[in-house]
Amino acid sequence: MEQLLQWAVNNSDSEELQKQAEAVRRGELKPDPSKFDPKIIEAILGKDDATRMKEAVECIANTEDTLENREIALDNLELLIEGIDNANNIEAMNLWPALLGQLTAPEPEIRKGVAWVCGTAVQNNPKAQTAFISHKGLDALLDLLKTEQDKQVKGKLIYALSGVLKHSPPAIDAFLEKNGLPVLCDILKLADDPAMLRKVVFMFNSLMIDNAKFGEALLKTDIWEYLNNVLDKYPEDEDMAEKVLRTAHTLLKQANGNVPADFKTRAKKAADTFGKEHLGLVDEEWKELLA
Repeated sequence: MEQLLQWAVNNSDSEELQKQAEAVRRGELKPDPSKFDPKIIEAILGKDDATRMKEAVECIANTEDTLENREIALDNLELLIEGIDNANNIEAMNLWPALLGQLTAPEPEIRKGVAWVCGTAVQNNPKAQTAFISHKGLDALLDLLKTEQDKQVKGKLIYALSGVLKHSPPAIDAFLEKNGLPVLCDILKLADDPAMLRKVVFMFNSLMIDNAKFGEALLKTDIWEYLNNVLDKYPEDEDMAEKVLRTAHTLLKQANGNVPADFKTRAKKAADTFGKEHLGLVDEEWKELLA
């Protein structure tokens, strides 16, 4: 504090000091470290984002720190990497290995937080998607999805997987090569969490619209049986029915799929239950789906 006071006294031209401070905050001027102690500059201006990111990852990876501190660090990091430059700096600062290493942390809170950070970093960010895959992040997500029992963690893993696959043909290719599709199909077949099922069905629809190859791969699975199972399991869930029907129509149009008779029966039942006008398809789409 005494150093800070001395610095202020030595720079007593308050008007000029104010101008310099505002210029620094706008990024138009950098403090001259030869004139001022860096610790004093940090005390006045705060730590830069790169320093905060590095310290956050160090805290997250420190298994001897408290769970509370590590969760706070995850929240702070997630906020920081919402900016694309900071997200790309995860690779530039070589932070991916330490971060991905915590996907297998014993604490579900840490696994969930890391998956959330990963999903935010790679979303609509080709550079981060490429870096994530190069550090075997896709492998880590798929391995964990096969065994994860915590529903909240699993939901964030799906969020991260969607983020790395969307708008990224190379990521789709890598996903299919790693036999990732059966992992998601197993969720449709086995999961008893409607929120998770909605996420997977919605992701299937989005990825098919982005990439015809994904729809073609889906048609080689028992996708129609899985969609039938979802409709049978949640016959009173209007939102679920809407998402399943939309995905079915996308399969029909984007991947040139043929709608099986048993699915048409269930689609008609959903239309009778909820009303066609409430299920997100226009008349022409209904005709195509039920033809």
